[in-house]
Amino acid sequence: PATLTVTLAPPTLAAAPSSQTVIADNPVTLAVAATGSEPLAYQWYRNGGVLAGATSARLTFVPVSSADAGAYAVVVTNAAGSVRSPAADVVVHPASTLANLSVRSTLEPGATLIVGAVVAGGGKAILLRAAGPALERFGLTGLADPRLNVYGAGGTPLAENEDWPAALAATFTAAAAFPFQPGSRDAAVYQTFKDAFTAQVRGPGSGAVLLEAYDVTGGPQPRLVNLSTRRRVGTGADILIAGLALAGSGEKQVLIRAVGPGLEGFLVSGVLADPVLKVFSASGGEIAANDNWEETLAPTFQRAGAFPLPRGSRDAALLLRVPAGSTYTIHVAGQAGGTGEALLEVYEIF
Repeated sequence: PATLTVTLAPPTLAAAPSSQTVIADNPVTLAVAATGSEPLAYQWYRNGGVLAGATSARLTFVPVSSADAGAYAVVVTNAAGSVRSPAADVVVHPASTLANLSVRSTLEPGATLIVGAVVAGGGKAILLRAAGPALERFGLTGLADPRLNVYGAGGTPLAENEDWPAALAATFTAAAAFPFQPGSRDAAVYQTFKDAFTAQVRGPGSGAVLLEAYDVTGGPQPRLVNLSTRRRVGTGADILIAGLALAGSGEKQVLIRAVGPGLEGFLVSGVLADPVLKVFSASGGEIAANDNWEETLAPTFQRAGAFPLPRGSRDAALLLRVPAGSTYTIHVAGQAGGTGEALLEVYEIF
């Protein structure tokens, strides 16, 4: 009688799972492709330990959490043998975001207060407010009639407002922003922005103005990745004071920079010669400070997409990891009472 010989092909990997860096609360899938004699069996491992029930070619987390971070490998087996994939790292960042930046300034006639922002991952609904008359309830002489203009890349006009529309009152509440009086001459804009944009406030006469940017809808995608403001830094109560809110859970790593001399490369005159940067918690305690930035931060600048600072410059910078779901106050002042133009920047860092 004839003898039938069957040769089984052991499994081989056609494609191994790849490492991923993700934000918590998003879906994540690891996948492997293998060839060989059927049937093929799969078993996934995390940090060397067996994952119960993970026995298919795809491993999906819906959604992923910080508890899912680790090194993942899969073993593919058939009757002829087995093969193990290289480990794929899953890095999970907390679902925390930059939620709000506010800055108050006293504007002189013809002066402009500027706040910039960058949205990553698509369009994001952002509330921008310029409070002038609304500040009088806090004992300040507000700018009588602030005008708010928003510009995109290359100075393209995106939005403008002089007297806020009453229909935005509910949006103020959703953003946890203090209300404006009906019919006041404060300004506000609420619309979808993406990529980089700047909000500028100016008005007749002089007075205090508060410029605010809020992420109303929240969520990690799309998200604000950078907030900044530029203004002239004075002394005493006229130093640059900004409020920052971080939404979500876990901790957030942020890069905060106070740039004075570094602006000279952009042909800005009258810069703050030696900025001093301080960060305070919601309770008012100082949590970090810097006078002159350390050159070890240069790679972080590049990672964040921030422009480089001149080596040895007297600009200031801090890399902090702070709890989300809280607010912080940032002060920028001049060393020994110096004054001048300064740029305050906040970047999220993964």
